[in-house]
Amino acid sequence: MEESKIVLRSVFGKVGMKYYIQPSRDKNGNWPECVKQVDSFGNMIVSDAERNSGKPFIKVTETFTIEDGKTFDLTDPWDQARWEAIKNCPMIADFRGQRDAKGNLIIDGDAKRYGRAELYIERPGAETAKKVSKRQKIHDAESYIFDDPKGAEGRLKVARILGKHMSHASDSDIKDYLLEIASRDPDKIIKLYTGEDLELRTLFLDARDKGVIRSVSGIYVYGDGISLGGTIDVVISWMRDPRNKKMLESIKRDTYPELEVTNPEALKKLNKESK
Repeated sequence: MEESKIVLRSVFGKVGMKYYIQPSRDKNGNWPECVKQVDSFGNMIVSDAERNSGKPFIKVTETFTIEDGKTFDLTDPWDQARWEAIKNCPMIADFRGQRDAKGNLIIDGDAKRYGRAELYIERPGAETAKKVSKRQKIHDAESYIFDDPKGAEGRLKVARILGKHMSHASDSDIKDYLLEIASRDPDKIIKLYTGEDLELRTLFLDARDKGVIRSVSGIYVYGDGISLGGTIDVVISWMRDPRNKKMLESIKRDTYPELEVTNPEALKKLNKESK
């Protein structure tokens, strides 16, 4: 399987460059379990149990010759041991654009310093799998948009939550807007459709537009200065808190007084998320 293979690539490509790498310690200074010390005669030091285990072990003094395209099959015990022995070498980056803890490029470095690594890991099939996963997410996001159970009304609501006021736009224009977002950030669309707070976000926007919820010094407040939070997400969390159920009901009544008068059952769908 491609996922079980590691391919080392040289930044210089296939030019015959050779690298001579010995086993390396991990970031904590420990040797991999498969790497063993040697005695004064160069013999590997292993216990009887290790010798009889059938497991492959690598001498700490062993040198591996690596060229561009060197492949390790991790389903093969010896190949896996060889890879475990050298994978922590500073010459090897996890991927082409890897950066260190300070943000410096491990391979390319910057204007003031050269990078330390000249090899990087290539995982066959990994990039393709990533692309397929992204395309699947886009497909899922598009399906939510096209199959919105509330049709045009639902899509308009989602667009509004995303900050786009399209009450006078056609459903086709709203679809086009949402599909464009789905192509760039499918997770955003999927989260809105699969999350539990779509109705609460709509309530917040309506309450804010009607002045039921106000922003005072960067804090959203209700009524006589009841603090709800500094961001929309914090306000939604406040609304979902069971301890605030009575206050949430009050916000709903103030936001939709016509529903309470004409149809007492109409607010039930908003109550579902506050339970």
